Amino acid sequence: MPATSFTYNDVSIREDLWDIVVNIDPIETYISSNAGTIPVTARTHEWLVDTLTAQSSQTGRVEGADTTYAVTDPTRLSNQTQIIEYGVKVSMTNENADHAGYKDRFAAEQAKKMKEWKNQLEYSVLNGTLATGTGSAARTMKGIVAFASTLATQHSSTGVSLSEVMFNDYIGNAWSQGAEIDTVLANKYLKRKISGFTAGSTKSIDISKAELVGRVDIYDGDFGRVTVVKHRYAVTTAPGTYPGDNLVGFQSDLIKIGFLDKPHYEDRPAAGYFKAGAVVGEATVQVGSEKAVFSTTCLV
Repeated sequence: MPATSFTYNDVSIREDLWDIVVNIDPIETYISSNAGTIPVTARTHEWLVDTLTAQSSQTGRVEGADTTYAVTDPTRLSNQTQIIEYGVKVSMTNENADHAGYKDRFAAEQAKKMKEWKNQLEYSVLNGTLATGTGSAARTMKGIVAFASTLATQHSSTGVSLSEVMFNDYIGNAWSQGAEIDTVLANKYLKRKISGFTAGSTKSIDISKAELVGRVDIYDGDFGRVTVVKHRYAVTTAPGTYPGDNLVGFQSDLIKIGFLDKPHYEDRPAAGYFKAGAVVGEATVQVGSEKAVFSTTCLV
């Protein structure tokens, strides 16, 4: 019997089991729910990146001189698709039994695994580490954080707490490279820090979206309007301490999710007295330009 069971002298007393299952979901799907989608046709997905030459001095053309030509070729970025799969297996005895909270245990597990699938997609899209895969090792995608280029990646020193000046510097450094950062993800510690910024002239809440107050802030700063999102996966190894807290910013229109195979349910063969299946799909993330992403690790 479970540890929560109690024994009474009068065994005729019925136990009271509420007919609703309470499920606490640590779900995070902001990126995968808001990013645009693109078609993907192979396990290695590539895209082209081009940029204009930055101007640092005045140039002119000598009257009557021959034209000179300078051609800058585009470069390629790439990512790998990642197979995400969550199996569902319920014994037929369990399936046929009368349950509280749901009529069909297998269907309830299917719904739960679909949520877990999307949760895994979100984590990999943000924090994924690239692996091309082998016959015995899984292929995994490169996440947004890993795309941040050297110039766009900021690292504060141990003992330095996030300040409003630093926050604007991160966004401004990306702007200097041509990016327009409009979304910043912060874990619960840094989100609280950002909420404490005192420059009232630059921080406001979007009142027209009252349902988002407390979850999404709109920060108006020197480099435009930025949506600040509390995100549970904007962490590294030790949240609340250096280097555990991440601040990730990106230009949202350059973030795309690509599906080689959209998530779906498939039956699996049962080799015994049970019912089996899986929620499976294959996806990757496309970051239009490495200069459109910054990532920083800092103290609260």
